[in-house]
Formats: sequence, C-alpha cells, structure tokens
Amino acid sequence: MSATLHHQSPTRKAVEVTVPAAEVNAAFNEVVAKIAPKVRIPGFRPGKAPRPVLMQKYGREIQSDVAQQLVERHFWKAAQEAGALPISHPSLEKLDLKEGADAVFRAQFDVAPDVTLPDYKAMILTKKKRAIDEATTLEHLEGLRKRATKFLPIEDGAVATGLIATCDIRVKPQGLKAQNYQDQVLEIDGTRPFDAELVGLKIDEKKSFTLTHPADDANTVLAGKTLAYEVHVKDLRSKEVPVLGDEFAKDMGAFENLEALKVAVNKDLEEAAERDAMARLQATMLDTLLDAAPFEVPRSMVALQLDDYCQEFAQHVARQGMDPKKVNWQAYRQYRLNDAERAVRSGYLLQAIGNAESIEVPEADIDAEIRTFMAENQIQQPFDAFKAELERRGSATEIKGRLRTDRIFDHLLTTAKVAEELLDKAAFEALVELERKREAGIPVNRFDAGGLEGGDLEGQEGGEPAVVAPAEHVHGPDCDHDHEDKPVKAKASVKKAEPEAEEKPKKAAKAKEPEAEEKPKKTSKAKESEAEEKPKAKKAATAKK
Repeated sequence: MSATLHHQSPTRKAVEVTVPAAEVNAAFNEVVAKIAPKVRIPGFRPGKAPRPVLMQKYGREIQSDVAQQLVERHFWKAAQEAGALPISHPSLEKLDLKEGADAVFRAQFDVAPDVTLPDYKAMILTKKKRAIDEATTLEHLEGLRKRATKFLPIEDGAVATGLIATCDIRVKPQGLKAQNYQDQVLEIDGTRPFDAELVGLKIDEKKSFTLTHPADDANTVLAGKTLAYEVHVKDLRSKEVPVLGDEFAKDMGAFENLEALKVAVNKDLEEAAERDAMARLQATMLDTLLDAAPFEVPRSMVALQLDDYCQEFAQHVARQGMDPKKVNWQAYRQYRLNDAERAVRSGYLLQAIGNAESIEVPEADIDAEIRTFMAENQIQQPFDAFKAELERRGSATEIKGRLRTDRIFDHLLTTAKVAEELLDKAAFEALVELERKREAGIPVNRFDAGGLEGGDLEGQEGGEPAVVAPAEHVHGPDCDHDHEDKPVKAKASVKKAEPEAEEKPKKAAKAKEPEAEEKPKKTSKAKESEAEEKPKAKKAATAKK
C-alpha cells in the first residue's frame, strides 16, 4: 500500500491510496463468497451460481462492498502515515477498482485547525453592569405584588368596570364570514364601546348587539363596517391585588416584614446583575479573541454543531405542541450557519488557550459538581452508579468541559485589565436593545445597511457628492479625461436573524463536546422577578482538551 496526502485547505485534506492487486482480488473473493449463499438466481441452487453470473447480476453491489472494505481497512492508517490526523469520516472522491489490477481511491477528510493564539494576556475590557438602586428594588416588589393578584369568583354579581369576564364571542363583520372565539378573558373597561355593551350582564346571560367601526380605524379591513356580536358571559371574577406590606412579605416566604423582603430582593437582584455582567464580559472577551485570531474551521464540525441546534429547536417546537416535521430545516440550518461556525471557532480557540496554559480539571472537582447536582435535585441513587450513568451518556465529559471553560475564563480575567461601568435603567435597556438588534441583523449604525438606508441617518438630506473617483484611479493636476460621477456605496455584512420561538439569546459558542445541562437552582419567590428584568447574556463556549 502507498499513500499520498493532498492539501485542499487548512482543514480539508485528501489522501490517495494505492492497494495492490493481490489484496484487491482477495477482497473480491471474500465478498463474493459471502453474497453467493444469500442470493437466489433462477436455475441455480443457493450458493451454486457461477461467479460470472453473480458478477453480471450483482456486480455493482459487490464492487461497492469491496470498496467499502478497502477504504475502512486502509484509510485511517494511510492518512496518519501521510502525516494527517482525521477528525471526520472519509468522503470518497475517486475510485479505480477492477479485479486483477491495483485499486486506487482518493478520500477527503477534515483535520483540526492550527490555531495561532493572539495576545490574550493583555486585554482591556469593560464590565457593564446594571446598577441596582432603590427604584429597581421597588419595581421588582411591585412585580411580585401584581403576580400575587387573586381572582375571586363572583356568583351573583353583574359585569361592571374593573371586573374580569370570561366570554364566548361570535362576531359577524359586514360582508365577511362570522368568527367564533372561545373563553376570551376581558378586563372590563366601561369606556370601550364593546365593554360598555356587556355592563350589567350576569353569568350565563347572552346578548346580541352591533357596533360600527370608525372610518379611520387602523384595521382597514373593518374600517367603516358594522359588526354584529353575540356574547355569552361564562365567568365573572374580581381582582384582588395584595397591599405591599408586612403581611404580603410573610406570604412570600420566611420574611418577618416588608423590610426583610426588600433586603432579600435587593440581594437577588445584585447577584443576578453580577452574573449577567460576567456573562457579558466573557462574551466580549471571546469576541475580542476571535477577531484577533481568524482561522478556518472544519466543515464536519460545523455540521455537527448545526445538528445540535436542530435537535434543540426540534425539542422546543415539540414542547410548544407543534410538529417538528413541518419546520424548514434547510432554511433553519442556513440562518444558524454563522452561529455554528463561530461556536466551533470558539471551542478550538479556548481549547488552544487551555492547552497553552496547562489548565486541567481534577477528578475531585468533577465529583464535587456531580454531588452538588445530586443534592440539589434530590437524587437518591448511589454516587458511583449515577456517575457511571453520566459517563455512559457522555455527560461527565460535558461537565469536565464546562468546568475547564470556567477555569480558562477565570485565568484570562487574571491577566486582563477590566474597568467596571454601572448602567442605570435607561442605559441598560439601551444596551439590551442594541444587542437585540445586532443579533437580529437590524441596522444600528449609519452604514450597517450598506449606506444611509435603514441606518440612524436614513431621513437626512445630505445630497450626493459631486465627484467620487474610482478606486483604481487618483485625480491629479494633469488629469485630462472625464470621469463618470457615481457615488460609492459602503458595504457591510449584516447577520441574518434567527426566528427563535422564545425570546432567548443564542449561545455565544459551543465546543466540540456538548455542554452539560445547567444545574437547576433553588430560588425563593422573591427570585422569580429576576427572569423578567435581567437579559440573558450569551453563554460562553465549552473548551475541550
């Protein structure tokens, strides 16, 4: 056997292998011997058909089996002997295979990239953190109070302003088909014409009436039309919002009074703000490193990352009661492509930094993480058995990768110069909105859309420049020929949006080994308010050694 390595790109190689004729013939004989007893050919008993007849009828299948056998037998060894370490299965590019002659096959495969590390020991970063003040704490307490609202049933009362009515509604717009709406929950506002028609109705009572939409109604389909309504009142409730005081604090948990609840809420908000700021800082750090260290990523690893994204999204779609088979997966993979490439690059980059700094995760730390998870989730299974199950599923490796990632980021922070910037509510909301637009590919700067269109200065009337010289020519004092006056338009890359079903930011990166599932954390009722106000920052990459 002889092998020659061909370089197609930094991460894509091909190896051309020549297999001696004697081995080729032996492979054909082996395959024919296996297939002969299994096939039935008219006029011959099983296993007694002549070889030429078998080759004529099943030649394509036999040749395919021989090729697969030779590739599996020689590819991995040939690639390594040629100086490459494949990280993907081979893709057959060329095959010359005949009995009695040397076989030649050429297979493509991926290799890990060579990562040239940037100067990661002198980064200058800004840690942007939400400032938690008295107003923020009170705002969250108000949110807790509203979520504790009780809706008390009314047995004998009638619909009135401020009550909550559940109704079945049938509406027939003029010239359109009737529509039925079941179990519509309405908070009655007597100033609205529709609500005013319901005032005075009791449970199980029905009413028919007509309303005419104004001619300037925002809904042009209904503007100026008369609608016939049939309403059936099915339930009526009053809304009872608790008073923000000591009794409310006691109902929220083990709090002696309102002041104790305020202290707990403030502490939770401070911790959430710190976690969010650190996650943002890690994402900024990763962006800085990726910009400073461009390298190609293996296509096979990107495909695997896209597979993970698709699996996660399919699970989400199924939880929403939708059929994952109805998703346009080709389109989904396309708009997640940039994310997948970035995730793979992040994994390789963090891996390289971890290797350069000899960052390891002791087995004791992995065991401690598993024990913590078992305690928080009240898992009664013996530790050794539970750990063995995690290792069988590959979750132990994920835990190790996540812990190693944390250590890599901690190490990077020890060498970076970090300034902290506290943001008030308005500044923090502006930051979140800016991140949302960038993730969605919405223009946020003047030239993000390739010019003024869609940018901050879209409505500015500035006029076109009188003359813009082509890039290949510079005007000089001796220039005596005409130039066409064409404005040059700036170009910029705009990232495509991902139509995720949840308002959940995409992960910053994911390494070659999947991350372990995040441990669920026990929270008090006071902590419930975190999820609404704090934005979810990008999740850092998991490094694999």
